[in-house]
Amino acid sequence: MKKTRVVIIGAGYAGMMTALRLAGKDTHRLADITLINPTDQFVERIRNHQFAADVRIQQHSIRKLLGSRPVSFVQGWVTALDVQRRVVQVDVDGETREIDYDKLVYTPGSVAARSNLPGVAEHTYNVATRPDAAALRDRLAELAPGSRVAVVGGGLTGIESATEIAEAYPQLQVSLVTAGVPGKGLSGKGQAYLAETFKVMRIQVHDHTRVQRIEAGAVITESGAHIEFDACVWAGSFEAVPLARESGLAVNAKGQMLIDPYMRSISHPDIYGAGDGAAPVDDPGAPLRMACAVALPMGAHTADNLLALLEGQPQQPFNFGYVVQCVSLGRQRGLLQFVNADDSPQEYIVTGRMGAIAKELICQFAFRSLPAERMFPGLFLWLGKGGVPANFDERISQHV
Repeated sequence: MKKTRVVIIGAGYAGMMTALRLAGKDTHRLADITLINPTDQFVERIRNHQFAADVRIQQHSIRKLLGSRPVSFVQGWVTALDVQRRVVQVDVDGETREIDYDKLVYTPGSVAARSNLPGVAEHTYNVATRPDAAALRDRLAELAPGSRVAVVGGGLTGIESATEIAEAYPQLQVSLVTAGVPGKGLSGKGQAYLAETFKVMRIQVHDHTRVQRIEAGAVITESGAHIEFDACVWAGSFEAVPLARESGLAVNAKGQMLIDPYMRSISHPDIYGAGDGAAPVDDPGAPLRMACAVALPMGAHTADNLLALLEGQPQQPFNFGYVVQCVSLGRQRGLLQFVNADDSPQEYIVTGRMGAIAKELICQFAFRSLPAERMFPGLFLWLGKGGVPANFDERISQHV
């Protein structure tokens, strides 16, 4: 019997979970699995702000993570995806290699969203990727005492970046600039704790401040104010890599491949998607954030559905619910915000040193889920709810 060729693009949380879970379930008799990634290291992206602040981060070999599982690893950059021929083009050491697939898993992750604001590309750093974080790390190490660091963005990325830098470099003046309030998705207690932490760490907060442009050495606000800096960190939103859009797949405004409840592209059902690069056309019980807490379950469910397909069994819809949001505030403080399954905040929080310990344990759990899945296939579980809406076919027609 001819084996199904399964190709996975991207070895982040979603891609690695898909590969390990699928390869661990005795699929070698049914499928040949190929995993493609630009580097041979698995990057704990949720630690990029730590890396930027010169905290030592452990390296993880992708080949070591895969172990003896039957997965062919290809280190290279995916340059094109031909959905008609079912071919992935990969740049491997400067040479183009074509890899055929029968089923494709699209998990290339995300990058810092391009901003239309003038000066962002020229005058700011970010922590979206490890090379980006490395560039910021090098710049921070150059700054003299008293230098100013402006972090633009009041979401969790901005909060974690600002506090990490303020703790690692207490001799620097750190400010946080946001159009709203920092951590607007947190509860009242959570936001109050953030405000207290910013005061203790001497982080100046410019809330309700909209940025008009970035100049060399200054953030220019819509009111005309100048917030001067020696280094500026752009911590706005994320968007998907452009490959899905360039390949003619149905995507949303952020470039994420649109998927049905079974993780399949709504325009090309032989392609499955998970992680930051994919978005369901209907909420699977909760709105999905770009986060490892979402990527791991999406990758696991993609593997389960592919296995069901290979074995001639019915595929199942993806259901998901949240438990917590966790925020690191340097190495000594943290904030654990309990949430409802739909990600709306509850009033219960864990803060301070206990919050930091809880955050670190959750980060470790996210990574350790991968070798655990390799050793015990099917072990990873998550909170899920909801189902396929009755008018699903009608909703898909609105997107295609």
